[in-house]
Amino acid sequence: MGICKFCGKPAGLFSHAHKECEEKHKQGITSLESAMRSYFMNSLDIRSLVSQIQGVKANNYVTDPDIAISAAKSIDEYTERIHWPFQHRQLILVQQFLNVIGVPYNTVNVNGSLDKLAQKMIRGFMAEYFTGQKPLQRSMQIAHQVTQALPISYDKEQEAYYDMLEQAGRNYTKTGVINYADQQKVDDYVNTLGLSLTNLPAKYQNSDIQMLGQSKILAELQQGQLPQTGVQAPIILTRGEVALWCYPAVTMYQEKTQREYVGRTSGYSFRVMKGVTYRTGGFRGHPVEHSYMDNMGTGSLYVTNKNIIYMGQQRSIKVPYTKIIGIQPYSDGMEVQRDGANVKRLIFQGFDCSFVLNVINVINNS
Repeated sequence: MGICKFCGKPAGLFSHAHKECEEKHKQGITSLESAMRSYFMNSLDIRSLVSQIQGVKANNYVTDPDIAISAAKSIDEYTERIHWPFQHRQLILVQQFLNVIGVPYNTVNVNGSLDKLAQKMIRGFMAEYFTGQKPLQRSMQIAHQVTQALPISYDKEQEAYYDMLEQAGRNYTKTGVINYADQQKVDDYVNTLGLSLTNLPAKYQNSDIQMLGQSKILAELQQGQLPQTGVQAPIILTRGEVALWCYPAVTMYQEKTQREYVGRTSGYSFRVMKGVTYRTGGFRGHPVEHSYMDNMGTGSLYVTNKNIIYMGQQRSIKVPYTKIIGIQPYSDGMEVQRDGANVKRLIFQGFDCSFVLNVINVINNS
């Protein structure tokens, strides 16, 4: 005999719920979600919300896990609906909601609903710094209030700060050049929050943050300064040499030459005896060389103020800027032609080479 999962009474031989109990439960969930939605739209006060929750728990077989699922759904809807500029009262609205629904924070946040809301609010409050509405310290204070009310991990908090930095970078680099005032604003933000413009998390590789970091390096090189990038390079640098940037997962191709003989055979053959054939004439040919680009594997490409240094699994190579006679840029890499006898071409694939070209241009003209 099956037992109804809602009322706990016998439900029949092959049944686990009464239809009327199941329908009552569905109605309870619908009422609960409607009440939560009305609360976040400011059309239902907190006391009425509490009353609704207590009612569906008592009359509609609604459990704490049901409440947690409905709460997460309501938080997701609220996160999608709110837009910058944010107000502190929106944070209070969420705090009150979490305090009265009667289920643990982590249960509501099991799929990251509260994390997404916290990150969105942090980005919004930090945006007020970049738009000049608040000083950095004030924006940070409000962001701290968000993390106090909606605790998130350190990594997710850093992600929110980086997301805001990427958005600022997108706005600042529209013209291709960032002015001094904007660069100073970025520097203060990065230094105060302990972020980096060079050693970026994988998510932000090839992002607008990278352009901010590269613009800063180029500006310092133009001013005759050696940038302090913090790039950790497993290479021995010469006196006065600093690593400016590192491109991971770059594939290197090196020109190789293959030689073969081609020609034709002259003469004719005749049979001497059974199993023995004699051929007159011979082979006339000449060597032909074929050039091709050989894949040398994947590695890291380091850009310094003196060299391009490739550290690969199969091959490592240093190319001084003084030995480069030409660079052919591609959409996903570059071809390097070096000075010297019998020096083969190199192709590096897997990155945007514009920064390398700018570095060489600045150094050659300084």
